[in-house]
Amino acid sequence: MKTWYIYAVLTVVTWGLWGVFSKLASNYSKPKQALLFQTVGVLAFAIVVLFMERFRFEWSLPGFSWAALGGFFAFVGFLTFFAALDTGKASTVVTLSALYPLVTILLSVSFLHETLTTRQGIGIAVALVASVLLAA
Repeated sequence: MKTWYIYAVLTVVTWGLWGVFSKLASNYSKPKQALLFQTVGVLAFAIVVLFMERFRFEWSLPGFSWAALGGFFAFVGFLTFFAALDTGKASTVVTLSALYPLVTILLSVSFLHETLTTRQGIGIAVALVASVLLAA
């Protein structure tokens, strides 16, 4: 089995747990506070990564800038995610929010000049139909 596949499966499992734990948090906290509380978990893991890297950094301004911008938008997304969970069902909110790759695909095609196959285009169309059916 390929290493990337194992990591992808672990991503699905951990993000699935994240969705459930986020809904549980939203049952007891306001969206902005749940986001702040979730940051404790992120910081705890950041400390683990610091130790794994032995506190050494390979600094590059573009690497830092793009990662920081990604982190900014991730946290804006987390805030809107918690706001959606505040009144929505976890099963629907998590599933709909998992369609974020559609934005990545559109931007990747537009700005990174990546191409899509017909099959991938059909998959995107089916995902959009699924989102409409889930939201109904």
